[in-house]
Amino acid sequence: MKSALFAQPAAQQAETLFQQAMAQHQQGLLTEALHNYLKVTQLQPRHFNALNLGGVVALQMGQAQQAVDLLNKAAKIEREHAGVYLNRGTAYQQLGELDLALINFNKAVSLAPDNGKAYANRGTLLTQMQRPEEALADFDRALAIQDDHVPHNSRGLALGELQRHEEGLHAFERAVALAPDSVDAHWNLGMALLRLGQFERGWLESEWRLQRPAHIGLWAEQPAPRWQGDAIEGRTILLRHEQGLGDTIQFVRYVPLVQARGGRVLLQVQAPLKTLLSDLPGVAVFATDEPVPAFDCYCPLLSLPRLFQTDLGSMPAPVSKLLIPEATQAHWQTLLGERQRPRVGLAWSGNTAHVDDAKRSLAFAQLATVLGSDIDWVVLQKDIRSADQTALAQHPHVRHFGAQLNDFTDTAALCNLMDVVVSVDT
Repeated sequence: MKSALFAQPAAQQAETLFQQAMAQHQQGLLTEALHNYLKVTQLQPRHFNALNLGGVVALQMGQAQQAVDLLNKAAKIEREHAGVYLNRGTAYQQLGELDLALINFNKAVSLAPDNGKAYANRGTLLTQMQRPEEALADFDRALAIQDDHVPHNSRGLALGELQRHEEGLHAFERAVALAPDSVDAHWNLGMALLRLGQFERGWLESEWRLQRPAHIGLWAEQPAPRWQGDAIEGRTILLRHEQGLGDTIQFVRYVPLVQARGGRVLLQVQAPLKTLLSDLPGVAVFATDEPVPAFDCYCPLLSLPRLFQTDLGSMPAPVSKLLIPEATQAHWQTLLGERQRPRVGLAWSGNTAHVDDAKRSLAFAQLATVLGSDIDWVVLQKDIRSADQTALAQHPHVRHFGAQLNDFTDTAALCNLMDVVVSVDT
């Protein structure tokens, strides 16, 4: 026997499903909402609202390509709907199709010149496209329409790109004033304060990073309290990485300061760094996926500067003792062979998933014209992007060891044998 829903005419079925989908959407039941929006479009392929809202839900779920597919269909039905272009621009931006995103945001602005969100979204994209001056104009237009924290926050980022950090600081402060619970606004405010040397406030505001979704999972179910900087004589403390490999290398300099408070230190780091850091005196080092012994308290590694009230006059020196086994060092000496020319190590690109990758990574072709044969050029990166592989192959005098770089002890040993290291990042 058919259910009551499917006993209805197709149009009525579609409307019933559409109302269910909207209710689920409002309740945050995104998977269920998208499922029902798609069922509506099966019954009525030209149901504009189901296509449009289905695209919105797909976008909210991080399914940008599906969002584009649905919004393309919606745009063919209603070609003058600003929201479709606004959402499709965001989807293209998530896919890295920045030129297509800009075309869509331009269309949204032309259709709805009084829509502040359209200007704000285009400004954010223009900042990403390294066009911060144009972005500022869009943020100003958005703010003229509505004094909202989002354009202020984004405006601060654009001002930072222009090295106008004092102005950026004021923009972030305004964003925080308008939205005191905005994690991103507080975090960006913290970074601006640190750049300007206002360390006390900067470290405090930077603690908001721990409320970002990527961080919450790291600390949600710790079996011990978080350390607040007090004496910990005889107790065991877990210090754990939280961001990139370079951040871990930079901030392990605080481990001796924690030890000076009397604590026994467990240090949990990314697996490629475990061997390199395993010779830190008095420290038990574990990889991220390894179980750690019981501990009495814990602390995120990047919260230590605040607890030790770090400023330019009290910043600890980098750790000097990193473990490079003699056999590893000898292995790389043998691979490089006898020194014939000055040796220069190169690292021109970083993690492709990094939010600011476009700002810090170069294409190998940008370096190729200066890599003469009078230098022994050595690639320090394990991975080479596909776009760089062809260019690198045209320069056989540049040596790349690739898969032979097993972890950072190999990288450190290789660095030790260079006269100069040139890198875009730590």
